[in-house]
Amino acid sequence: MFRFFLVLVLLAVSLYAVRFWLNSRANPTNRLTKRTKNQKIVSCKHCGLHVPVQEAVTIGDNTFCSLEHAKSHS
Repeated sequence: MFRFFLVLVLLAVSLYAVRFWLNSRANPTNRLTKRTKNQKIVSCKHCGLHVPVQEAVTIGDNTFCSLEHAKSHS
């Protein structure tokens, strides 16, 4: 009985791994496009790094990649 259960679990894990591998091969940028598809990208006034507007620090008309760069630019 234990062997049957072990074979069943190994078969389920193998099928899950094959499905995961096939999905990742079919569309490797799927995770990246879902996350960044409709995000606006801005440039840091201090270093020029491009960051999503949701993660940027905005002071007046200036945008920065971090609070440290915003403080050092003032």
